[in-house]
Amino acid sequence: MRIVKTRAALLSDYEVLQLLRDTEARQREAARPEGEDREAWMKAVPPNVRTIQFETIASLSQAHRPCASQEAHHIQGFLKALEQKGYAPSDAKILQGTPGLTKAERLQLVNHAPMSVVELHTLVEELGQRMSDEQIDDILQCVMAHLPAPHAQVEPLEAETQPVLQEAPETYAADDMAVDEDAFPEEHFEHEGPSTAAAADDEDD
Repeated sequence: MRIVKTRAALLSDYEVLQLLRDTEARQREAARPEGEDREAWMKAVPPNVRTIQFETIASLSQAHRPCASQEAHHIQGFLKALEQKGYAPSDAKILQGTPGLTKAERLQLVNHAPMSVVELHTLVEELGQRMSDEQIDDILQCVMAHLPAPHAQVEPLEAETQPVLQEAPETYAADDMAVDEDAFPEEHFEHEGPSTAAAADDEDD
């Protein structure tokens, strides 16, 4: 495998979603002459490419994904607010101890739009050691002010679809308990050497 072009920048989920939608639209227009069936473009695009495009677009378009409700101005405003507050120094300065968020961490915040301190801790490594409580709250305020929160809520299962848990019997037979207690006799343990097994055979004789 040969690298044609090195990665020039990090892409957010929003940018990936928009790129795939634009690519799919161009494929449709290029492969569908006027008057032809609207699904004719599928014949010109390799099936594996269509599958990747469809599954990725479907996943990123789900309402619980922040990128589904984000726009370019949301992300731009959020990154600008972090920069103005001093939370976007270079990665080299962060390695030297300067408080702030790396490029990868800022990308994580854009993709996940955390709304609580707990979520923020899962996205930023050693957050409590690198920043004060006031700085953590300030970052969360930036997220809430600029990035729209996901809209979807997990719906409870219907009563008829909920799994029915069968209760275990309250009583057991005495014989069953005895079998369970001696389910693995000592002569079957792997850590015992051959001498132990031979001694057991002699006792049986």
